[in-house]
Parts: sequence; structure tokens; C-alpha cells
Amino acid sequence: MYMSFRFKLVWRENLLGIAIDQIYGEHVVPLTNYYYWPRSDAWSQIRLELKAKNWISVTEQTFILNKTTEILNKLQASPKQNSIFDGSKMSDVEIIATL
Repeated sequence: MYMSFRFKLVWRENLLGIAIDQIYGEHVVPLTNYYYWPRSDAWSQIRLELKAKNWISVTEQTFILNKTTEILNKLQASPKQNSIFDGSKMSDVEIIATL
């Protein structure tokens, strides 16, 4: 069975909370805590949390970290909430809340 990942965002102007879920068939399991950028180095915290999970392959870790980088770069390039995430372009990203 193929595993996929969902990136959950909680968004406030100039602050992004990001967490990752692992999707395996019909099951959704939280993979990471929420980390808030730029308050903390969310990318490094996610990397450390992934390294501690030995069932996540290096390829999957790389995919997750690359997608995290893409999300953070989009926030830096366009901090307005309504202009960053077009659901058709990033189907594995879910905006949970905007504050």
C-alpha cells in the first residue's frame, strides 16, 4: 500500500504553523507536531522529528522537507493569505485555519 502525506497549515499574517500527517490507505496518522515559522526554525524541527521515525525512508524525508521548503518559500514570497495557496497547485496542502 502506498503512503502519502498531508501538510496542514494554521495561518496568521506573518506566522505559519505547519504539521504533517501520514496517510496510509484509509488511515491518517499525525506524523509531526505543529511548528510555527518564523517564531522557530520549523524546517529544522520537522527534520529532527522525521529522523527519529525510523519507518520514514530517506526518500520520504527528502520529499517532506522539500515540500516544507516550498511552502515556506511561498509564504516569504507572498505573505498575503489569499494569494499563496491555490488548491489546484498544492493538493497535498490543507489550510486548517486562518487567524
